[in-house]
Amino acid sequence: MTDDNASAAPRPEPAPEKAPRDPADTLNMALLVYIAVSAILALPILLFPSQFFDFVGVEDRVAAELDAWRWVGAMLLAWAVGAVLVLARPAGRAIFVTIGAVQLSFGAATMAYSWAAGERMGSATWHGIATLLLAAAAAVMWWARFRARRVLASG
Repeated sequence: MTDDNASAAPRPEPAPEKAPRDPADTLNMALLVYIAVSAILALPILLFPSQFFDFVGVEDRVAAELDAWRWVGAMLLAWAVGAVLVLARPAGRAIFVTIGAVQLSFGAATMAYSWAAGERMGSATWHGIATLLLAAAAAVMWWARFRARRVLASG
């Protein structure tokens, strides 16, 4: 007589299930992406606009005329500071996250439209990188906005 249990191979333990990502962590990650993208674009435009536009491939004469764009850098930096405040206390701040996602979406859409219309400012490489950066950041913000609905609404 043989023992069926003795000849059977031991069954491996099932792998522990990975816990789903906390919606608050998703929101924090998205806000950090938003802060980084806003700061990367804001600081050079605010502090040295003509050098920034020259760096991205705009003609020297035109880059010098774009010094007046400092206000755009200041506004983007203000949005980055606002995102830091939402990061600290997200409850009840869904509108900020929604508007941040809309801002990035509109930025990506207008960059894509400008590309299609031949309205590039600077090099094609810069235009492509900026378009992809804005589109990716918008996707992350929308994803976090929908995942963190409860976190944003509580308060």
